Amino acid sequence: MPKKRLDDTTLEAISEIVCGSGQGAGGGPTYGTPGPYRSKSEIHSFFNRAGDDPRGESSTRKWFTLESLQALNAETKGDLLPTSLEKVLLRLANPKEYRGDAETTQTVIDYLNIVLQAQGIEIAFSGVQPNLRERSPDVAPSKKTIKAQIIAPPNFDQLVSDPILAKILNLRWGEAQKCVQADACLSAIIMMGSILEGVLLHKVESDLKIAYKAKCTPKDRKTGDPKPIHEWGLSALIDVAHEVGWL
Repeated sequence: MPKKRLDDTTLEAISEIVCGSGQGAGGGPTYGTPGPYRSKSEIHSFFNRAGDDPRGESSTRKWFTLESLQALNAETKGDLLPTSLEKVLLRLANPKEYRGDAETTQTVIDYLNIVLQAQGIEIAFSGVQPNLRERSPDVAPSKKTIKAQIIAPPNFDQLVSDPILAKILNLRWGEAQKCVQADACLSAIIMMGSILEGVLLHKVESDLKIAYKAKCTPKDRKTGDPKPIHEWGLSALIDVAHEVGWL
């Protein structure tokens, strides 16, 4: 038997995240949640990717999704949460759902954790895989009580062998901290992503033989050869670094 079941208000908030923000081609309400807009058929596909079939009967996207989540919440199999419901939450937090877009993924996870924290649950990561874990139940703090902390930069001289690159990364770290202090979260995420990309790109260029042996190394479709490093995106750099044990 699962240890927890989610409250209906929590399920309703999750259903709005599944539906996504903005308007699709066919119109429909906007919920102000992060993540892409999903049409009714896309919601079907989302549940399938999570390993289940939707069970809602309503014609509207939100209530159809909520009915499906309520049915999963009533299941008797599972540890922390009912198994199928847990799979839906983990799929919602999976970078694959957003085509490796780190910014969108993190925004969805942050929003989802705010919704889940009152129930004593949060999304955490083990490597690149999301998982659910218990936490102390809490409510989201008021923006007035949030105080961003200045975090000292890591020793980039130990992470990269190029002293010029190390200096650039230090400067970017400082800029990222300023963005956090100014509550410019999107700018901070972009700056932090550029720091990670710089470190991983340097590592890959320093150990090309190892990087090229990875199964997830981006390859040219025609020749099957590894693509030039400048054509790798951050997502590919992360995947390769994780596979070969650098992350």
